[in-house]
Amino acid sequence: MKLLLFDIDGTLVLTGGAGLRALNRAFCQVVGIVNALDGMRLNGKTDPAIVREVFAARGASQRPDSLGEILEMYVKILPEEVQQSHTYTVLPGILQFLEDYQGHPNLVVGLATGNVERGARIKLERGNLNRFFPFGGFGSDAESRTELVRRAAQNGARHAGASIDPRNVFVIGDTPRDIDAGREAGFQTVAVATSEYSMRDLEAAGADLVVADLQSGREAFLRMTQLG
Repeated sequence: MKLLLFDIDGTLVLTGGAGLRALNRAFCQVVGIVNALDGMRLNGKTDPAIVREVFAARGASQRPDSLGEILEMYVKILPEEVQQSHTYTVLPGILQFLEDYQGHPNLVVGLATGNVERGARIKLERGNLNRFFPFGGFGSDAESRTELVRRAAQNGARHAGASIDPRNVFVIGDTPRDIDAGREAGFQTVAVATSEYSMRDLEAAGADLVVADLQSGREAFLRMTQLG
């Protein structure tokens, strides 16, 4: 049994900045911070960690309930931003791979993403991708990326109804944080250079396999995972 755990932003889809715009609007509406995320790099961070980082960077005081309020407002705003994005894209090779291997008897596929689960589902809905991902690990499960990857693997084993050897768990992402989390959780890592990091960056991060995208790198990916 093989388990594939996919990141979302920059790995499955590009939302054209919809998440950033929605979170900026949420910060403005809930706590009055305008353009809260300006100048910040979000790649590979969990949503709760991003919110905490904004408070620290802006020197703003954080009420005990402000994190939850901001994320609740964020997921209310996000559908509008995703639908209005002119550059929303399902990344190369993703849909074809998921369709080809849906229902494969020795494969389970899930998510390992820093998005809170409701945000993750909203981002995937426009691309009609939720149907491929019945479970996952999310930023709403754990603020630590490594921990949410572990949660995703546990949920994958429950979904499969069988234990899965860590050597047969593959974490797929587009940032060094995805690679670090997968390695720290004890799993194999696959990096796709479909966002801001180059293949050289991702090789330097120590990914077990680096491909330009899942379309051009499909054969290498299949050899690594032994899916055939």
